[in-house]
Amino acid sequence: MFKEKLDGYGKHVKFKSRIVAQGFLQVPDLDFTETFSSVAKFTTLQIFLALTAFLNPELHQVDVVGAYLQGDLDEEIYMKVPDGLAKKYGSDRKFWKLRKALYGLKQAGQQWKKHLHQVMTKLGFTRAMADDCLYVL
Repeated sequence: MFKEKLDGYGKHVKFKSRIVAQGFLQVPDLDFTETFSSVAKFTTLQIFLALTAFLNPELHQVDVVGAYLQGDLDEEIYMKVPDGLAKKYGSDRKFWKLRKALYGLKQAGQQWKKHLHQVMTKLGFTRAMADDCLYVL
């Protein structure tokens, strides 16, 4: 996927590219078996923000850049090398074996959720029973 983007001042054009998997070509039970990844409940967020306003603790928000790229794949997935890329780097390979999830894969969200859970539990957090997107220390 190729895009032209303007810099922060709207003067210079930058050319950006991103490799995105064509998940719409994936075959169920062959390329993936499970895709579900839960989302935090709205009531959990409301209660959390109300407690934060009342108790006034220090609060931090984190945005994980490239989050979906962190999840390890459980299945063996091969991707066609984008046109022109193999020639540019002198490779005669026609396919890549993916080790990590890419944006566009059906299971990318679920794999990210698994990875996040492993990291959070390693740090000592426990997943709440009422909402599996809430971790408590």
